[in-house]
Amino acid sequence: MSTSRRKFLKSGTLVAVAASIPLGSLERVLGYDLPGASSTLLSMKSFAEQVNTDFTIHNAGSKTSARLVDVSALPAATARGEAFSLLFRGHHSTALKQNTYVIDHAHLGRFSFLLVPMRSSDKSAPLYEAVINRLRA
Repeated sequence: MSTSRRKFLKSGTLVAVAASIPLGSLERVLGYDLPGASSTLLSMKSFAEQVNTDFTIHNAGSKTSARLVDVSALPAATARGEAFSLLFRGHHSTALKQNTYVIDHAHLGRFSFLLVPMRSSDKSAPLYEAVINRLRA
C-alpha cells in the first residue's frame, strides 16, 4: 500500500498543527476541559511506574504486544509542561512501521501514540520510540 505525496503532506501538516497547539489553549477555545488533558495519568511518572510491563498495540485488525523498557526525560521539558521519551521492545515476529497506533495498557487505559522504529544493534527484537511533549499555555 503506497501513500501519495499529497496525502503524506496533508497528514503531516495536520499533525504538526495539532501538535503545536498547547492543551490549555485548546481547552479555552473549546470552552471545556478535554477528557484526560488535565489528568496526570499519562505523565512521565505514570509511565515510569510501568517500566517492564506489556502494552497491547492495535495494528490493522490484529494485536501485538510490546514491553516498555525505558522512560527518559527530554531537555525540552520546561515549567510549562513535560517532555519525555518512551522506548518499547516489540517481538521479532512482528515489525511495526512508523505510524500512529491505538495502545492499551491494564493500568493506563487506552491512548494513541506515534511509534517510530529505532535502529539497534540488538537484532533479537525491534525497538520503538514514542515522544511525548505536553505543554501548557
